[in-house]
Amino acid sequence: MYFRNLLRLTVAAIILGLFGTASGVAESNQSDRVRVFVLVSAERPEDAIVDPDLPPGQWQLEPMSFGTEGNSYFFDLDQAKYLGEQLSRQLQRTDDRRDLMELVETRDQAAVYLEVVATKVEGSIQGGGVFQGDGANAAPATNTTSVVSDALIVRLTMRFQPNHYDFLGTKIDALRTPERQVSEQIERFIEVNADALRTLNP
Repeated sequence: MYFRNLLRLTVAAIILGLFGTASGVAESNQSDRVRVFVLVSAERPEDAIVDPDLPPGQWQLEPMSFGTEGNSYFFDLDQAKYLGEQLSRQLQRTDDRRDLMELVETRDQAAVYLEVVATKVEGSIQGGGVFQGDGANAAPATNTTSVVSDALIVRLTMRFQPNHYDFLGTKIDALRTPERQVSEQIERFIEVNADALRTLNP
């Protein structure tokens, strides 16, 4: 199953022009690390799909909220809390990341907010390499299979800014986990826009 990477690095640089409105910020903040707050909300979004079959703390998100047509995205609060902790660890895993960003304890201290908004993705795949019939009459199967994969979708918003950016990671193997993929994407985004983001530090 193919999951489209929602990050557009070519778009990321566009936000540089949006930060001119952040006036009155102390010049010393520009030499600070970018201050980041990771959050997980137990409040169900207004556009979430109400499914009585899902237990408390879980919901399905509105179709096409994050891209790839035909996929469904789900939120599990317990899994989101775990992924939020793992993402925080990944964002501070290397010296370069610790030099680039500082994780803070409250939203009021941050320039960048990272919210876990989805923890699973469900889509359909067509049976590749599966054939029906015998010999010369064999033809590719047309049956499809529904697949649910562990995923992490993080929504990045910024202090004083209306724009948001979504980052998607899926589990590829034991090493390439959703939180590792998302942390790499976020690191690139913050690195490209570091000078502008520092001006948003409180």
